Amino acid sequence: MSDLTTSYMGIRLGNPLIVGSCDFTRDIAGIQRCEEAGAGAVVLKSIFEEQFLLEENLLEKDYNIYPEAVDYLRSGGLLDYAPQKICRMIEEAKEKTKIPIIASINCQSLKLWPRFAKQLAEAGADGLELNIYYLPLDLDTPGTQYEEFHVRILREIKAVVTIPVSIKLPFQLSSIPHVANSLAESGCDALVLFNWFMEPDIDVHKLRTRNIVGKGNFNQTMRWVALLANRIKCDLVSSGGLMTGRDIVKQILAGASAVQACSLFYQKGLEAIRDVLAEFRTWMEEHHFTSLDDFKGEMSFKKQDLKVRGIGEAEAYLRAQYMKTYKKYE
Repeated sequence: MSDLTTSYMGIRLGNPLIVGSCDFTRDIAGIQRCEEAGAGAVVLKSIFEEQFLLEENLLEKDYNIYPEAVDYLRSGGLLDYAPQKICRMIEEAKEKTKIPIIASINCQSLKLWPRFAKQLAEAGADGLELNIYYLPLDLDTPGTQYEEFHVRILREIKAVVTIPVSIKLPFQLSSIPHVANSLAESGCDALVLFNWFMEPDIDVHKLRTRNIVGKGNFNQTMRWVALLANRIKCDLVSSGGLMTGRDIVKQILAGASAVQACSLFYQKGLEAIRDVLAEFRTWMEEHHFTSLDDFKGEMSFKKQDLKVRGIGEAEAYLRAQYMKTYKKYE
């Protein structure tokens, strides 16, 4: 029987299918269900700096403390201890489950990234996933400044934790390879491609703006996994649009160490894990592969470019070949 185990940023997984940050991973019961269904690991529901400001709305009349202390807590002092509920959940989950647990955080204040990270690491998280996102709105700030902020956050966190750290990148970067390589050289253990956010929409009947659920683009994710694989020194994980066992095959062939899924479970439930993994295992056995290392990255851009199996095969990942490809169908 084929061995589905894999290594993700130094963490051994029983299989490459990770339940990404979602409602299924927000509490201990959900983590247990993920483990029972056969997931290789879980990424906890992300915690955001802003949620603590909203949930912990302290009022003087509710607490027997000085007004100056309340002002301090409202100004950010409270956030130094904000993840305590999550930390307790991690501690309990590590006692009740054996599945690797990766904590996910998002902050806006630079000083809070390492503070949150240190608390989650001390609680027993096996790894961290940094959910970094800053929408570039300033007309005078160049894109490089936003991108360099990713490296700065990473270095701040790596200075205070010893567990592996991954970064979930947004798709909107001026140069994904440059940012990815800079992060890898700065000690990033893995990159998750990509972070698919809520999308804006306009209700033309009520004349209001609103948010709709964003959808991952499987092929764009696969493209960038393939373009980065074997070129940067950290693991790659795909996130977005995975629905079948063949989709796992494609991402591993492209060079991913593991894959994350969320929408699949919202549509079909966690029971889909066994079906997807069964299809993945069947493909491996049909092709006589005994482990993921037998075919991981075999269809990456670098591997194909070196092999030169056929003219233009490696260039399938490049939009530069758009016109040539298009003409085949005219």
